[in-house]
Amino acid sequence: MKELRFMPMEIRSDGEEDKKAVGTGIIYDEWTEIFPGFKEMIVRGAVKKDSVVKSYFNHDPSQVLSTSVSDPPLRLRDSEEGLKYYSPIPPTSYGKDLEVNLERGNVTGSSFAFSVPQDGQKTWEDEGVFYREIKKLTLYEIGPVTDPAYIQTSAQLRTAEDVYKDMVAAKSQADETAAEEARKEERRKASQAEAERERELQLIEKEVK
Repeated sequence: MKELRFMPMEIRSDGEEDKKAVGTGIIYDEWTEIFPGFKEMIVRGAVKKDSVVKSYFNHDPSQVLSTSVSDPPLRLRDSEEGLKYYSPIPPTSYGKDLEVNLERGNVTGSSFAFSVPQDGQKTWEDEGVFYREIKKLTLYEIGPVTDPAYIQTSAQLRTAEDVYKDMVAAKSQADETAAEEARKEERRKASQAEAERERELQLIEKEVK
């Protein structure tokens, strides 16, 4: 299942002739509250790139900026705080619009699309808050977005809520399994106690005879 997340980080244009959108798309080793009751962290070293990583504007495939195999290519590199991207901006109508919006500060963040393998995460619950630590992910797309809040309330929450529901269901199942095991243990102890009482009665009967 592909998921979307956004980072409300500064994004800017760079370059004189060959303009680029430059931003930090993924923050490492920092807990982020996706929504109340659900926090998530991506650890450094978790990101594995897909065979072709794409950069779209506003997650719109019709507004492709670059890819990791285009000319010029999308470049990704790790920084102290996270994964930075450098996406060339094509000389198209939407590319020119993006340049203007970047210069005016109208583009307020970045977003990325990814998936997490089954063994790529650790989840737990503590005092009513569910935590998800992502240790492996595959990155498919990364790029600037005009309104991260829109991404958050639409695509991000839709997929994040699916993850959250899975975690709640898994905990509920684990709790039920633990409760059933506890009930079995109680029945076993009760059975042992009953057997012990039977043995004691038999000994008493023998002594009376």
